[in-house]
Amino acid sequence: MDRGKIHSLNPIHVIGLIINSMVGVNLLSLSHFASKMGYNLWMAPILLGIIVTLTVFPMIALCSRYPGDTLFGIHEKLLGKWLGSCLNVLVIVYAILNTSTANEGYVRLLQTSMLNNQTITMPLLGLTLVMMYITNGGIKLVARFCLLALFFTGWMLVLLHYGFQKGGLSHIFPLFNTDLASVLDALNQSSGSMLGYEILLIYYPFIIEKNRARRHVLIGVWTVVFFYVLVLLTSVAYFSEWQVANLVYPILNLFKAVELSFLERVENLGIGLWVFLILSTSTAYLWMARTGMEQLAGKRRLWHLLLPSAISYFMIRGPLSVEAQRYLYDQLTVYFAYGLILWPIFLLMLHALRRGKGEKVS
Repeated sequence: MDRGKIHSLNPIHVIGLIINSMVGVNLLSLSHFASKMGYNLWMAPILLGIIVTLTVFPMIALCSRYPGDTLFGIHEKLLGKWLGSCLNVLVIVYAILNTSTANEGYVRLLQTSMLNNQTITMPLLGLTLVMMYITNGGIKLVARFCLLALFFTGWMLVLLHYGFQKGGLSHIFPLFNTDLASVLDALNQSSGSMLGYEILLIYYPFIIEKNRARRHVLIGVWTVVFFYVLVLLTSVAYFSEWQVANLVYPILNLFKAVELSFLERVENLGIGLWVFLILSTSTAYLWMARTGMEQLAGKRRLWHLLLPSAISYFMIRGPLSVEAQRYLYDQLTVYFAYGLILWPIFLLMLHALRRGKGEKVS
């Protein structure tokens, strides 16, 4: 599984990691999250894509100055062992929160749509075990699984033409009637659908072509933006503004527009295949948490994988109320992500300051 070969991610792996770590359960509700923009909601991914592109530059700039270190190692070099370790713990917590966010969203979707009379215990346990198995193979196996997931789920974009056929194409033309406050609120609500690319800060040392990493990352980011725009254009054409604002999972209702003679409920097929996208996201974040545990302990142990997996499982299945979980996954995790995404800018300034004083930091 290439554990002894650090430089193991080729350009296709990088692009696959970016695409599939970003496209998780949030795509199912993206239309709902961006509904404050009305029929202009399909512009939200483009605006978010521009913001993501701007934040990729400082990430790559920081990583290129420490090509052999993950963010965990950079923290210890720039901030010292004690303070760096404290920050690494926060990053590990962030990774576990995102792992739980992906898994919780999917098992709740299963419970509400297909398993109405059952608990989430067995689906969540099965999802967690498969996630652990993939993550145990290392980042290259995670990247390979992302490419496999893209193959199994990418074809579903073809089904969007059913929504266009039954919808009103006149709705897709921009109206420019949305105020700035609504745009900002829509971007904040839908920003979770763009998270995942920040894991680049951890797997950058494993990339073979580091000098072209920025190009490959941006190819992945704008491929995701293209997918999102297609989905939202279909939603705008097919749904009314009221439906987009009130349906929690508009994409599942969009599947109902598909009419196939050999398959009655296409949405069940879509939900079943969506597990590939969920696992792509959760395994990437679980690997991030495991890497942080290894940095803290200085060794590779099985419990570095078992502990974050168990914490993630019991966060979903444990005593936390639904309201507490919604706060953790929908608000705290997103604001945590904002901080992590902007954090490389501060580290770059700290690096420049210490280099200016003649200190050796790399």
